[in-house]
Amino acid sequence: MDDYQNSHLGVAKELSNVILVDLEINQLPISQSLMKIKRLARLLRDSDAQKWLDYEIMGYPTVFDPEELGSCKKYYISDRPVIRDERTHKSHPIGLPHLESYINSTKVESVSKLGANESQKMHILNKHHELVNDFERLKTSIHNYVTEVNISLSVGDFAQDIFEDTRLAADKFIRQYCPRAGEQLLAVHDRMIHHDPGSFSLAIGAVQGVLTSVADVVSPVGETDTHIKKGRERKAAAEQYLTRIFSYIRQHSKNDPLSAVIESELKYIFSKTEPPAEKSNVLHADVTVDDAHRAIIHMYLIIGEIAKIRKGPVFTN
Repeated sequence: MDDYQNSHLGVAKELSNVILVDLEINQLPISQSLMKIKRLARLLRDSDAQKWLDYEIMGYPTVFDPEELGSCKKYYISDRPVIRDERTHKSHPIGLPHLESYINSTKVESVSKLGANESQKMHILNKHHELVNDFERLKTSIHNYVTEVNISLSVGDFAQDIFEDTRLAADKFIRQYCPRAGEQLLAVHDRMIHHDPGSFSLAIGAVQGVLTSVADVVSPVGETDTHIKKGRERKAAAEQYLTRIFSYIRQHSKNDPLSAVIESELKYIFSKTEPPAEKSNVLHADVTVDDAHRAIIHMYLIIGEIAKIRKGPVFTN
């Protein structure tokens, strides 16, 4: 994740905290809170939320299908006050700011100025209480959206912190055991900053170089490997760096399910950069930026796991 995206997510998290305070202590008119939430949705590039919030601000059309709101359909509450359109004379659900203005116009102090009789005042005040209940109920859906966004951003920060710890452990391992791979890590970064299709394959090549260096440290070529096929002893060749790395992890770690998934995906990604066999009609899929990103992330997870093995107690099968 680049610094630009990180800064946007940081602003979005801070903004969501401010909005939750506004909603919970009724600090601002709802129209201002909704505009802040629209900005939050824009920072997150949530087009469904922007459309839903537009309807809340401006009012819903006379003919409305909640499916239009996509992922935000769950926040729409259909049971709400309606108003008759002056031009079409058709009824349509009103949004929160419109509802809030009705509430303000039916407060006790506002009713007292109307010169209405006691019966009329009682009717208006009863209606006022109904509108307040509707308003709070509808505002809950707005609060739910912001709360879920806030939780998502907080979990994202937590996951990023976990990965950052893994990355630091991997970097330390590389500096200590295979400093030459550090230069290859810089090559990975240099390849990715270009953001052109040709750089993605080069970045994956750099990842392969790093993993080869790591394999030479943890499982040098020529060492007996008893975990390649059904316990039969075989020697892993130099080019079988993934086999050597994952055999080492299987012998010393209990994190087998994750390792198996990473191994399978890396083999698939790396196969895209291999030249096709002679007389083969099979075409390689293009290497994408997602392939490069996954390869880099998996590389750090692998080296981080090895760093834990080297640092902590050794597990044997």
